[in-house]
Amino acid sequence: MRCFKTILFALLLCPIAIAAQGWNDNTYKQIEQRVKQPEFPNQNFVITKYGAESKLSAAKNQIAINKAILACSKAGGGKVIIPSGTWNTGAITLKSNVNLVVEKGAHIIFAFDTSLYPIVKTRWEGMDCMNYQPCIYAYGEKNIAITGEGTIDGNGSVNTWWKMCGKDWFKAKEKITENQNVGRPKLFEFVENGTPIEKRNMKGLGMRPQLINLYKCEGILIENVTLLNSPFWVMHPLLSKNITVKGVKVWNNGPNGDGCDPESCEDVIIEGCNFHTGDDCIAIKSGRNADGRKWNIPSKNIIVRNCVMEDGHGGVVIGSEISGGCNNVFVENCKMDSPNLERVLRIKTNSCRGGLTENIYMRNVEVGQCREAVLRINLNYEPKEAAKRGFNPTVRNVYMENVTCQKSKYGILLNGLDDADNIYNINVKNCTFNGVQDQDIMRTGKSHDINIENTFINGSLVLLDKPFKNYSEWLVASEMKRAAYPYLLDFSTKPKWSYVMGIEQESMLDTYEKYKNPEILNYLKEYPAKMIDSEGNITGYEYKDFNLDNVRTAKFILRMNNLQPEKNVDKALKTLFKQLENQPRTKEGVWWHKAIYANQVWLDGIFMGLPYYTAYAAQNMSTKKANKYFDDAVDQIIKTDKRTYDESTGLWKHAWDETHSQFWANKDNGQSQHTWARALGWYVMAMTEVLDVLPENYARRGEVIELLNKAMKAVVKYQDKNTGVWYDVMDVNSDKNYLESTASSMFTYVLLKGVRKGYLPAEFQKAGITAYNGILKQFVRINADKTISLTKCCSVSGLGPGPGKYVQTPNYKRDGSFEYYISEPIRDNDAKGVGPFVWASLEMEQSNLPVEN
Repeated sequence: MRCFKTILFALLLCPIAIAAQGWNDNTYKQIEQRVKQPEFPNQNFVITKYGAESKLSAAKNQIAINKAILACSKAGGGKVIIPSGTWNTGAITLKSNVNLVVEKGAHIIFAFDTSLYPIVKTRWEGMDCMNYQPCIYAYGEKNIAITGEGTIDGNGSVNTWWKMCGKDWFKAKEKITENQNVGRPKLFEFVENGTPIEKRNMKGLGMRPQLINLYKCEGILIENVTLLNSPFWVMHPLLSKNITVKGVKVWNNGPNGDGCDPESCEDVIIEGCNFHTGDDCIAIKSGRNADGRKWNIPSKNIIVRNCVMEDGHGGVVIGSEISGGCNNVFVENCKMDSPNLERVLRIKTNSCRGGLTENIYMRNVEVGQCREAVLRINLNYEPKEAAKRGFNPTVRNVYMENVTCQKSKYGILLNGLDDADNIYNINVKNCTFNGVQDQDIMRTGKSHDINIENTFINGSLVLLDKPFKNYSEWLVASEMKRAAYPYLLDFSTKPKWSYVMGIEQESMLDTYEKYKNPEILNYLKEYPAKMIDSEGNITGYEYKDFNLDNVRTAKFILRMNNLQPEKNVDKALKTLFKQLENQPRTKEGVWWHKAIYANQVWLDGIFMGLPYYTAYAAQNMSTKKANKYFDDAVDQIIKTDKRTYDESTGLWKHAWDETHSQFWANKDNGQSQHTWARALGWYVMAMTEVLDVLPENYARRGEVIELLNKAMKAVVKYQDKNTGVWYDVMDVNSDKNYLESTASSMFTYVLLKGVRKGYLPAEFQKAGITAYNGILKQFVRINADKTISLTKCCSVSGLGPGPGKYVQTPNYKRDGSFEYYISEPIRDNDAKGVGPFVWASLEMEQSNLPVEN
C-alpha cells in the first residue's frame, strides 16, 4: 500500500493502550486458599428429641429447636437435624460448632408474630440498631452452618411481613400501623445524632427482620438449602469472616428482598447459587453514612462464581450502604437473564456515604437480558437522602471482561459527581452487548480514565477516543482502506465505470474540499487516470446503451477536471453530454431510463442525468443557450412528478411506463406499484443538485423549489417516529419492511442542505438532525479495525426489464411488488449509501449541528 495511505490510516490501525492489568489471579487464589469450610463432630441432635413436633405452635417449636442447638454446642458441636415435615417456629439462634441441617422434605416456616423475635443487636440497611431478631441469628459465634436440601421459609407475603414496608403497591388486605415509614426515619435520626446503639430500640417501629443474619461470626457455611419469602434481606453475614455460601436457591420477591448481602465481611465465596429476588441478587455492603464511617470496615476478598441470577434490581451489586469501602471482589462464570433483572454489575453510593470501592473484577458472565445497564456506576444514588453530605465516595479499578448481553437499555451507564472526578480506571474488555436500545455509553457528572478495549455494542466497536473528529472524514478514510484504489470501490474486483463510483467519489471530493486532506485528492485522481484513455475512451462505457446510470459519474469527472484539466477527459465529458442530448425520450420529452427500459421514466434516472446535464451546460455554454437546457431539465422534473405522483399516499411511485404495457405497470396509469424509498431519494437529491446550478435569476427556479418542498414535506411525514429514519418501501406498513440506510442518508442530506441553501424552510432542519442521529444509532457500526461501516443498505432494486426491442433476457422477478423489494440483498457500505451519508455528515459538520453519538 502506498506510503500516503499508511499515514492516512495510522490512527485506524493503532490500538488504544489500556493501563489496566485486568483479573488479579494471585489475589483470587489467596482468597480460595484462606476460605475453609467448617467441620463438625459426628454427632446428631434431632429436634424431635427436644420436644419439637410438626403439629405444635411456632412458640413451642422455637423453644425446642433452640434447646437442641444449645445442647449441641455445649456438647462440643455436631448437627442439629430438622427432619422432613413442616415446622412452624419463631426466631432461631445459632451457636458455635453447630450445623443446622434442614433435611430434604423439611420446611421451616417462621411465624408472623413479632413476640417470637426478641430484640437483638443487628444492622438494618447498614445502620446499627436494636431490632427484632432475624429468623436465624448468630452473634460472635464460630464454626456454624446451615445445610441440607430442605426449605427455610420466612413467611413473607403482602399480608404478613411485607406489608410492614409501608408501600401501597403490596396491596395488603389491611393496613398495619407498625411499618418502616415510622421506623426508618427514626433510625436515620439516631445515626445522624450519634445515638448509642443500645438506645436505638426499633421495637414496634416496623423494621422487618432478615431471614439469616450472622453477626461477628467466623467460619460460616450455608449450603444447598432453599430460602423463600424472607421478611427483609435473605442472607446477611455481618462483620464476619471465612464465609462459604454454596448451592443455595433463593426465591424472594418481597420488598428489599436482597439475596445475599455480605456486609463488612472478609474472605467470602458465593458459588453455584440461584437467585430470584425482589431486589439485588447479591449486594455487598459496609455500613451506611456515619455508622459505616465510624466502623470503617470494608467488605473485601469476595468471590462470586457459577451463580444464576434472575429477577432483581442487580445481579452483583456493591452498595449502596458502602461507607466502609469495598475491595477485591471477583465475579466469574455466572448467568443472568430476566426482563426484570435491571443491571448486571452495579456500584451505587452517594455523598452521604464516603468510602473507597476498588478492585472489582467480573469476567465470563453470560446475560440474556437486563432492563437497564450491563455496567452501572452511580455516585448519585438516592439524591434526596436525609443525611449529612460532603463525603464524596470514590470508585476505581473496575474490570469487566468477556461479558455478553443480548438486550438492555444501556451498555455502560456512569453517573459521576459534578464537584469531584471520582470514577476512574474503569475497564471493559472483550465484551459484547447486543440489543442495546438507548445509548451505548451514557455518562453524567465527572469520570475519567475509562478504558474500553475490543468491546462491541450492537455489533459496533466501542471507541471513546475516535480516530476522526468528523464522520465524513472517518467514512472516507474507512472506504479508502477497504478499497486500495478508487476504481475498486463498491466491492469491485476490477476497474468499474458505474454511477456508484461517481456518487461515492464525489462525496469524497467534497470532503477533500472541506478539510483539504491531500491524500483524498491523490486517491481520487487515480480514477479518471485509470478509466479514461488518451483518446477519451471510457473503460466499460457503451454509448449505444443509452444508459442514464452511466452518465452520473460524469459530474464527478467534470469537477475533477476543473481542478486539473486534461484534453482526453474533455473528450469523454463531451461524449457523455452527447448521450444526454440524444437520449431517447417519451412523447412528453422525458428521458427513457435506458434503451432496455424503453418508454420508461424512473425517479432514479432524473438523478443520474440532470445534475450533470445542467452543470455541463452552465459551465460550457452561454447564458441564453444554457437556459434552454435548464428549461429542459425543469420540464423533465415537473413531468416526472406528474406521472409518478400518487395522491392516495402523497408519495411518488418508483417508475412510470408510457405504454402502460410493462408487466409491473398499472394498466390504467402506467405507474409501478410502490414507493421505493431510494428512488424518491434519487429524485429529491436530483432537484437539490439542479438547484445548486440554476442561477438565482433563472425564471423557473421557483418551480423546482416548490416541488422540492412538496416532496420533502411528504418525506418528513413518513419519517419513522421512533428512530428518525425511513423504511425501504415507504407506502407499505408491514413487519417484513425494514429501516434502510441509503434512502435515509439521502433524505437527511436533502433536508440539511435544503435548509442551509434556502431551498427549504428552517423547520425542516430539526427533522434532518433527528434523521442524522438516527442513522448513527441504527446504521453506523465501528469495526474491529476502527473503520466505520454504513449497514442495512439495500444492494439494488429495479423494475423489469420486460420483453422489448433491446432486451435479451427479461427479468420478471423485478415486478415492483413489496415482496420483490424486500427480497433484494442487504449489505454494508454500499456506495449508494456511503456517498449520501458523507454528504449528510458534511452538512452537519458545516452547520455545526448537534451529533448525539
